[in-house]
Amino acid sequence: MRSSVKRLIVNADGFGFTFGNNRAILEVLEHGFVRSVSVNVTWPAVKEIPTLVRAFPHVSVGIHVNLSVGPPILPPAEIPSLVGPDGEFLGAPEFRRRSLRRQFDIGEMKHELRSQIARLRDLGVRISHWDGHQDMHLYPQFFQASLEVAVEAGLRNGRAIRRYHAFAEGPRWMRLLACYVRHPRYLITESVEPFLTRRYRRAGIRVPDYRLNLKSGPPGAEAQPQVWAAVLPHIPDGLGLAICHPGYSDETLRQYSTLIASRVQEVALFKSDFLSRVAAECGVEPVSYAALDPSLAEPSGGEA
Repeated sequence: MRSSVKRLIVNADGFGFTFGNNRAILEVLEHGFVRSVSVNVTWPAVKEIPTLVRAFPHVSVGIHVNLSVGPPILPPAEIPSLVGPDGEFLGAPEFRRRSLRRQFDIGEMKHELRSQIARLRDLGVRISHWDGHQDMHLYPQFFQASLEVAVEAGLRNGRAIRRYHAFAEGPRWMRLLACYVRHPRYLITESVEPFLTRRYRRAGIRVPDYRLNLKSGPPGAEAQPQVWAAVLPHIPDGLGLAICHPGYSDETLRQYSTLIASRVQEVALFKSDFLSRVAAECGVEPVSYAALDPSLAEPSGGEA
């Protein structure tokens, strides 16, 4: 009988978002459990990405496409439907509202996304995968634009859409019920997950088998060692994806994000060797996106 194989990509979101995030992510990568990173390219801190690429050539580096928060790459006059009077993106609440009403110009979206991909490639990055800041790329118009641009750019690896809700304790059915009571939006998002996954596959986009959702548990579960220790032995076979957000507070983070305190807690967790020990004990192998796309393990001189 074939033994079960459990592999997990732990991806740190937000390199390039702030210099504090950069410092934190570089620190956690030294400890080996986090082996993948997604990069925000529209902020000045992205200029430090060559440091990461040189220091950690085994880490997969993807693009964290963004049309909702902060400054764009393009001049605001070229993407007027995407920005406000201050020349920046409209912010998450307004982005969601306009996207659901299909009030954006798809052509402008694609123009900005192409510029973001070009920016990361100009910095010498071989882009391993693509995903979206705050998962906004799953909203209708953004999904269409980002999928078309990804295929056009040859980015064939994406973020798993199907969630696996993980719980540290209690009967699973009871915990799921409590999860849906606390997060009723999951009932809506999960109803469209199969459709979006099929769209990815038809477009030739490879994704991990599932996305580990620790937010189903108690507040701050993602940064709690005991939650990870309880969950890792019971994750499904196959290739999973978990998202983390290590970071240190700075002016940019305080201006653009409400996710601050938990980032520092995640730094402490992922800088320890605790998770690597737990994973080894329960047969979970930390991997990069090369586990999804073996060509990423081949040597590369970077992208022009």
